[in-house]
Amino acid sequence: MRDWAGSLKAFVDELRRRRVFRVAVVFLVVGWVLIQVAGTTFAPLGLPDWSFKLVIVLVVLSFVLACALAWTYDLTTRGVARTPPAPEANAGTAPAAARSAPEASVAILPFTDLSERHDQDYFCEGLAEEILNALASISGMRVASRTSSFRFRGGDTDARDIGRALNVAAIMEGSVRKAGDHVRVTAQLIDADNGYHLWSENFDRRLEDIFVIQEEIARSVARALRVTLQKPDVLDMGRNAPRDVRAYEFYLRGRQMQALKSTVTWRSAPEMFRRAIELDRAYAQAHAGLADALVGLLLWRLVRPDDVLEEAKSAADRALALAPDLAEAHVAHANTLSLAGENEAATAAFERAIALNSELYEAHYYFARHCYAQGKYERAIEEFEEAHRTRPDEFQALTLAANAADSMGNGQRAVGLAKRALEHALAEADLDPENGRARYLAAGLQVRLGDIEAGKRNAEAALRMRPDDFGTLYNSACVYAQVGEYDRAMDLLDRAVDTGQGFRGWIDHDHDFDPVRQLPRFQEIVARLDGADRR
Repeated sequence: MRDWAGSLKAFVDELRRRRVFRVAVVFLVVGWVLIQVAGTTFAPLGLPDWSFKLVIVLVVLSFVLACALAWTYDLTTRGVARTPPAPEANAGTAPAAARSAPEASVAILPFTDLSERHDQDYFCEGLAEEILNALASISGMRVASRTSSFRFRGGDTDARDIGRALNVAAIMEGSVRKAGDHVRVTAQLIDADNGYHLWSENFDRRLEDIFVIQEEIARSVARALRVTLQKPDVLDMGRNAPRDVRAYEFYLRGRQMQALKSTVTWRSAPEMFRRAIELDRAYAQAHAGLADALVGLLLWRLVRPDDVLEEAKSAADRALALAPDLAEAHVAHANTLSLAGENEAATAAFERAIALNSELYEAHYYFARHCYAQGKYERAIEEFEEAHRTRPDEFQALTLAANAADSMGNGQRAVGLAKRALEHALAEADLDPENGRARYLAAGLQVRLGDIEAGKRNAEAALRMRPDDFGTLYNSACVYAQVGEYDRAMDLLDRAVDTGQGFRGWIDHDHDFDPVRQLPRFQEIVARLDGADRR
């Protein structure tokens, strides 16, 4: 009886989601009116009796057809589209529909490129990301992360389904048509509950006015979601704008390359920032971007410190000199200090970045990594949780927080953090089945929590997606070391080190490798990293 009642409730909920009830009510009202009109007018007009019966039959048949069409199709903001199936909940996660989206929450989708050559993806993504970052800096505003929202590019998914998937109240989308020094931007904010427009506007301006357009859009979104700006200048998006808009375009190209997270694009990103700086040497964000890009190469051992650390430090220093109140510049500066071993100065720089913008994810996340490397595990956990607070749909920070809790010997706290991280990682993998990073991090969490077979399945899924990626190989090696399959673990770690990436210091602090640390093969593999450090 309980299963039958549950099935009936699920069916009724699905009828409601597909708006069949609404169509039925509207059609019944219209049908009743038609029958009443026919009953009072057909006889005076001399029409035969069977014509009235025909109207009744047609109304009934049309009612059935309308309900069937309502079940199959939906009228969306992009026209008539097939209604997508109801999202399924992951094991261990709560169904998205059961969560109530915060009122001040939004997902920013990448703008659609309507330019003649369709070669402005970097500009469309950059425009959306700038607005996303600006809104995320507002206290009390919840903004879905770039990774989560950008997968819904292309306009193929209804706004209501995006809202349920990302647990946000509104969706912002738009288009860009760029030609020469002119740009036309269309933006619209959609209520994720009912699919109706909350706000829309067209901007037809010169390209140099792009920062004004971004600010107008961000402020309109904030007003529509009834968010109070505690700092009036929080959305002043032109305060660090370059004098030459071409520099901004190279800056956006560099940020896009960083976001793609592949070895090839990471290596190419610094050159984009260098070209932006050549066009405008007073462009603070380009200097900060260059420092970030070089630090990323160092963190993943794609370059040697002797080759780029000084350039990274110089770029960060220049960014600070040009824009002392730019939080991103302080983060870049802090990272270079941390890599150089200037730990106290790095801590001060991270804390200054957080004081300037407490909603900046990167400030909390990289500060937490710095604290973790210094053995300050309690502070690392605090900062990882703060990073997660600024991006609630992100899972990496909580995963590393669980590692920090393990390192300080607090197993109960580590399990609690791991459970929270796993929920978000599985949700991410469900939304994006090709996300190998979500798969291998979920695998490590599942093994930690005792679900060994599920962990191995996710690790192998990640390896199939990215068989030569250092992060995938390294984290999968951790999984197999934890489950006692040491040969498999060593094979994967061997392949990971062969990519030329990885840090001996990080492996020495990684408790996942404690079961294999005394194996001769493990010691031989990590010894190769010592040789790389001396080169």
